[in-house]
Amino acid sequence: MNDLSGLLIIFFASLGSSFFGTLVGGSSLITIPVLIFLGLPPHSAIGTDRMGVTGIGIAGLYKFHQKGLVRYRIGFITGIPILLGSFLGATLVMQINPSTLKRIIAGITLFLLILVALNPKAGIDSPPRPLKAGDVLVGILLSLLVGVYGGFYGASAGTFLAYILILVFGQTFLESAATLKIGSIMMTATAALTFAYHGVIHYPLALAMFIGCATGSYAGAHYSDRIGNIWIKRLFIGVVFLMAIKLLIG
Repeated sequence: MNDLSGLLIIFFASLGSSFFGTLVGGSSLITIPVLIFLGLPPHSAIGTDRMGVTGIGIAGLYKFHQKGLVRYRIGFITGIPILLGSFLGATLVMQINPSTLKRIIAGITLFLLILVALNPKAGIDSPPRPLKAGDVLVGILLSLLVGVYGGFYGASAGTFLAYILILVFGQTFLESAATLKIGSIMMTATAALTFAYHGVIHYPLALAMFIGCATGSYAGAHYSDRIGNIWIKRLFIGVVFLMAIKLLIG
């Protein structure tokens, strides 16, 4: 596969996955397997993905801020522990054998695929509630764990963070999609810098990913109040399932 075709493949994969990934998370469930399919070793695929998906957070935050949906106080309460956890997770992943990591990725992908397929539409009609000290402590602890996972692998870390924002902080679905962009940027940027230090990022693919992710995220955030996710979600489940099987038998 030549360089141009690889750049185009990851660009369009990032564009499509980030369009709905900015709302429901899970874009890395597609992009990491695609990067491995393009020939990157697992460590390099994760590092390249971490840099590329930073575009989702930046473009999504910009557009959701324009819509007034970002809750910055909660965003930084969860974002700081996510940043710390992401550094720990990205450091941990560098110690794992590539063949072992490939199978871990496949297993996590299939497990998270089930979670995505069964994901309830929580938070759509969640009533506002006051922020309590207990909620903050639980949110910080859970966000730290999400950050470790996000630095280690990252796929559906945004979905896990959305659960925290919805269930712990009582946010609506769209509020969580907007607010989690703060933590997402901290997580992916920290992990990307850690992987860059270890010299495992494929920068041309990361740049193509960044552009695709930023474009798709902006569009998804722009149409967030009008999008119907049912067919996109079904297509997403089918593609990710095929990619996970490819990783297991490849």
